Amino acid sequence: MDSTVLLSSETRAIMLLCGHFGLKRGGSKPLTPTEYHRFVRWLEGRRGSLAELLDGDPRDSVRSYRDKEVSGQRLLELLGREAWLAQALDRWTRVGIWVMSEKDSDYPVRLRHRLKAAGAPLLFGAGPRELLNEGGVCIVGSRDSTDAGLAFARHLGGRAADEGLTVISSDMRGVDREAITAALAQSGKVVSVVSDSLEKAVSARRNRNALVAGTLVLVTPFAPDTRFSVSNAMRANKYQYTLSDVAVIVETRRHGGVWSGADENRNEGWVPAFVRTGAQMAPGNTALLHLGLLPISEEDVRNSHNLIAQLLDRSMKENVAAAATTVPSESRGIDLYGVFLPELLRFVASEARSETDVMKHFALEPGQARAWLARAYAEGRINKSGSPSRYRR
Repeated sequence: MDSTVLLSSETRAIMLLCGHFGLKRGGSKPLTPTEYHRFVRWLEGRRGSLAELLDGDPRDSVRSYRDKEVSGQRLLELLGREAWLAQALDRWTRVGIWVMSEKDSDYPVRLRHRLKAAGAPLLFGAGPRELLNEGGVCIVGSRDSTDAGLAFARHLGGRAADEGLTVISSDMRGVDREAITAALAQSGKVVSVVSDSLEKAVSARRNRNALVAGTLVLVTPFAPDTRFSVSNAMRANKYQYTLSDVAVIVETRRHGGVWSGADENRNEGWVPAFVRTGAQMAPGNTALLHLGLLPISEEDVRNSHNLIAQLLDRSMKENVAAAATTVPSESRGIDLYGVFLPELLRFVASEARSETDVMKHFALEPGQARAWLARAYAEGRINKSGSPSRYRR
């Protein structure tokens, strides 16, 4: 079977427009995410679709497109790469690599709502893609970490696995790989965001058993044959944070990829973030504490009975305290949804709750409870099932 038929028409069109495969010297460069989203907005504004680019003669759709960086001729050349696409998909399929686009229904909802147009229109991966929608705890740290940092990463990764939480990290050596290895050793679930070659990661001995067992998914926004670069590793940071529910920075310097990822998450407010405290604490950890990240110690992990719920609960209490002390006048607004959400996630972590349950727990009016539940569901933070609806993390 032609492997291109395994893709929806829209995903196939996105692959042709944005995918890096079958490139030749002097050929048209695939669209960047910014260029792609600009073109899609124009296409949808005239009630067109990506699928129609492949259904007939694409010249009818792109002839009138005007853009300072993307010409109609460039679009046509990219859409004409069907044969190269088929070859690339055949090669990837043979080693177990799949392709997903933002138009697919199972594209991670956390990425869709948190990154919006800044997210990659294509994801490549191997393993059970449904793990990408489960959330979990992001564990990151330096490649050249201290023994204390590595031990903490192993303890945290193993504890998360024991509690049934997905560990989200990268394939980099050091803290990230130690956390992943510890989780997999406990038969835990892992999402590994790859910034080096996905083709190489799929064949790596350390990943084979977990891929076969269905406890590991490798995912990347880069083409499967992309080699490592520092810039790609830094761009991949946002996917580790935005796929998770909470993040722990085990060890960092005051510069480099781990620091920039933690600082980007702090500025964007994607997920609550904690930083390791205790023996042999790196200067970067101290700096993050001064910037407002919350501390987490070895004792906190050891005494936890529900890791994410307790971290979210601590984060919520800090947010409430901060709101009470930093809002000097009635004219300054507070988004109380940010206070509501962490407690909601704790409340629905162990069992499904009805809208009435949520109303009573928070002492909310029906309309407010309904609006905030709808928002949390749209953001992919909770699941909904049954009639009447019941909600669970």
